[in-house]
Amino acid sequence: MKIKQWLTATAVATSSLILLSSIAFAADPVKSDMVLKLNGKDAEFTARTYLVDNSLYGPADEVAKQLGAEIIWNAAAKTLALRKSGSTLEFTANMKAVKVNGVELALAAPLQVVGEKPYVPVRFIYESLGYSIGYDSKTRVVSVGSDSKPSLSVLGINEGQYVLGSELKIAVLAQNLTLTDFTVNKTPKAGEGHLLVWLDTDLDPKLAITSYKGEPIAFNQMKPGEHTLTVQWVGNDSLPLQPDLKQTIKFNSAQISILADLDPQKATGMRTEGVIANTKGHVFTVDSDSKKLYRIMADSGKVDVLTELPRAATGLGLDAAGNLYMASGGQEGVILRVLAKDLEGGMFDTAQVETYVSGVAGANGMAFDKKGNLYVTGGANGNIYMVTPDRQLHTFKSGLQAERTDQLIVVNGIAFGQDGKLYVSNTSSGEINRFTVNADGSLGSTELVAKSPLLYGADGINFGPDQALYVCANERNSIVKVTLDGKVTEVAHNDNHGPLEFPASPYFVGNTLYISNFDQPRGDNKPNEPGIGASIAQIQLGTVSK
Repeated sequence: MKIKQWLTATAVATSSLILLSSIAFAADPVKSDMVLKLNGKDAEFTARTYLVDNSLYGPADEVAKQLGAEIIWNAAAKTLALRKSGSTLEFTANMKAVKVNGVELALAAPLQVVGEKPYVPVRFIYESLGYSIGYDSKTRVVSVGSDSKPSLSVLGINEGQYVLGSELKIAVLAQNLTLTDFTVNKTPKAGEGHLLVWLDTDLDPKLAITSYKGEPIAFNQMKPGEHTLTVQWVGNDSLPLQPDLKQTIKFNSAQISILADLDPQKATGMRTEGVIANTKGHVFTVDSDSKKLYRIMADSGKVDVLTELPRAATGLGLDAAGNLYMASGGQEGVILRVLAKDLEGGMFDTAQVETYVSGVAGANGMAFDKKGNLYVTGGANGNIYMVTPDRQLHTFKSGLQAERTDQLIVVNGIAFGQDGKLYVSNTSSGEINRFTVNADGSLGSTELVAKSPLLYGADGINFGPDQALYVCANERNSIVKVTLDGKVTEVAHNDNHGPLEFPASPYFVGNTLYISNFDQPRGDNKPNEPGIGASIAQIQLGTVSK
């Protein structure tokens, strides 16, 4: 039987925790040639620092001494706790996670043990405790500066971030402030106080969560959509201090689930690349191996096989009349079509599937413009095709280039924006590009919208209700949001246990995003035996603003 297990974890902040560029953790510690300056003076432990994958580490005991912090080191378990001003950071050697006041966060530079002695990542420690970090690549000097002004750091959520699930858990670090029990210490005292935290409410102290112990602050039963978190520091008398220390963070929450498991008996063996849905609540996909065309009921997840196609198909499209188009690539490449009336009943014969147009080599993604012209991507050949309503085929060179020899697809996902421009994903380079479209339908100028490691494996694309582009980054098992001004934000990501397993195509109906799981053994989805396998996932985004 298939293993049906997947992650539905709360998204966590993945701040830049290393000193230079991020590299997979693997290297052994080496003596550092960097100079560490604390408030302009050479740190006493500079000579005892190490580098691991370009991240600077210092001896935990000496770092703690300089900070005026307490450390507890368990040599047997290889765990370390660092405490200061009511805040606690908990590390485990070589684990890419850290607990901050009880909230687990991703950590790119984990605790190291060198000669039985614990070493901590310099950037993360100092920035977490309110210090500023600077680096001069020419002189190899790392500058750490302290600020005596009180400040707050909210960890576990970032501005614009997406949280999967209905729970938000955050940690708040207070710098140059002392948390005290306001029920006991009622007299105002400089530098002492507690936290008031609100989610989606007016700032009435009676509605706030009150914190004075440095514990996790959690909110449950969040609905999908936009949320506003407010954190404020108040004195022992529960009145705001001057200047007011307050942070407001706007973020989004989403619910992810599996709408339909297309092969409940197996976790591998099917390939479902395209997905699309109509206004009648029907979701369509195709298994490239069996060539079966599936119809899935959006309200129940019920799966029906409508027919067996004459050829395997990948990308899907619907025209204004509700007819279904399917891209069938290869050197000879064709576009198949099923009429709208045949999609609503029971099974039908393969003969009712027509070849709409041929000669579309590498046919993959599809999108219609307002005139009814069908645009098709050609994958590795870099072509973008246009098929007119009278079935005339035109071929345009995109000019986009591959950057990785192990991934040569340069035109993949395709979608028209409200601006009338044609947006295309480059799977090889992790890019989104857009083309102006001339009056005759040919491609005009091209412009890079976004390029990011988050977009590696950029496959299918679709515009959401907020007019941002949502991208299936298949190699990363991720859904990524790209705004038209180029901001890149991760919406959902998991390992090879799902619910995203080499996601290939996204399609919106209202605030629901349907996703096809292609489930190939590549990138974060390798090996692909665990998890749900070929399936249609769905993300409920709730109300999102433009």
